Amino acid sequence: MTRFASIVVALLIAASVLSAANGSQDPAFSSIPFEQWLSQADQSHMRWTARVLDPQLSPHQRLAARVFVQLDGRELARRRGKGQLLVLVQVNDEKGLAWQNHQEMDLEPVEEGIKANDAIFSQSFFVLPGDYRVAIAIYDTATREHSIAKRRLHVAGLRNDSLAGAWSDLPPVEFIPVEKPPDSWYLPSIDTRLRLMAETREPSHIDLIVNLTPSERFTGSSRVQNRNMGALLPAMKVLSHIEWRNAKFGLALLDLARRRVTWNQEGPQTLDWEKARASLGEVQPGLIDVKSLENRTQSAQFFVGEVGRRLRARKKQEIMIVLSSPVEFEPGQDMRPIELDSSLGARVYYIRYQPFPPIYIGRANPRSRMTMPDGSRPPQGQYVIDQLAPLLKPLEPRLFEVSTPEQFRKVLALILAEIAKV
Repeated sequence: MTRFASIVVALLIAASVLSAANGSQDPAFSSIPFEQWLSQADQSHMRWTARVLDPQLSPHQRLAARVFVQLDGRELARRRGKGQLLVLVQVNDEKGLAWQNHQEMDLEPVEEGIKANDAIFSQSFFVLPGDYRVAIAIYDTATREHSIAKRRLHVAGLRNDSLAGAWSDLPPVEFIPVEKPPDSWYLPSIDTRLRLMAETREPSHIDLIVNLTPSERFTGSSRVQNRNMGALLPAMKVLSHIEWRNAKFGLALLDLARRRVTWNQEGPQTLDWEKARASLGEVQPGLIDVKSLENRTQSAQFFVGEVGRRLRARKKQEIMIVLSSPVEFEPGQDMRPIELDSSLGARVYYIRYQPFPPIYIGRANPRSRMTMPDGSRPPQGQYVIDQLAPLLKPLEPRLFEVSTPEQFRKVLALILAEIAKV
């Protein structure tokens, strides 16, 4: 994207809309004759295109559709200096209930050279299976000109869904706010929950350990860090929202590069996001203090120590879920695996989440070859090195390779089914 287009996108502000069982109303719609526009044929008083992209399963384990609007840069240049540009989206379900949202852009600060660059607007929303009518309008508050387009959206359910019923408590439509990281990864304003439950036969303790840092050679890469967070934080949110019956729940966020626990929470399964997000600010790529650099050969043993400490502290039956991307340490690490003793009678699941395609292609080591939950393999010659798994080997963990939301969904269903037998 060009510099001008980036400026345009940065100026977008998402309206706050509350979803409810009877739809949701955006106050911005009350000041314009939107219903009148709907009764008319599609109109195009501006040079623009509007598309509704097919829904896909998101890392939050919900189907997400996206409206994509592109406005010709010449239109933007012609309107610069006065008023605002509104992009309005309304989604109606089969019952006629409407969900509304809008984005707005102030036209006063738009630069003169913008005419060479199109303006891009994107609005995503969670949606349940069904048929919908989507209306998209663009409106100039200064000239009162508008254009509107109407589209049909069919949302198919997942075939052979391993978590059937997980969406039963969700509204048909829920707009995803336009936010910056880390909120854009976790989506704190989306507080509706999947219907997920696991009840252990015996009183137990569930420990979720999330490693936030990728391989050490990538600790200075914002791109890799963002890609990891975009997969791990939604997965963490899903796991923390599970209703664990007959079991206590604990969550720990680890920063292996700096050898510290950035967040630890025991008891309530609702994550205190405001406090947790502040701790994520410490996990910044490229910003490692001198002391951490001097002791970085102890990163592997820090991980081993945190796992062992939690296992030994539990009096109840321990179930541990480790969520991480593949980790390759720098040379010189102490790679002794965790010591197995009678106090570590735990059931351990290791979900190794690497968004496909792998960021780092290691040497052709057959032992590190990726295997997907369905038994398939990535293209020939692509291998991922992970040195966390050998550290856990004495615990005989169940290792799951995950690269897509669909694979994570299958793994999650399997883990819940197994835990229910504990």
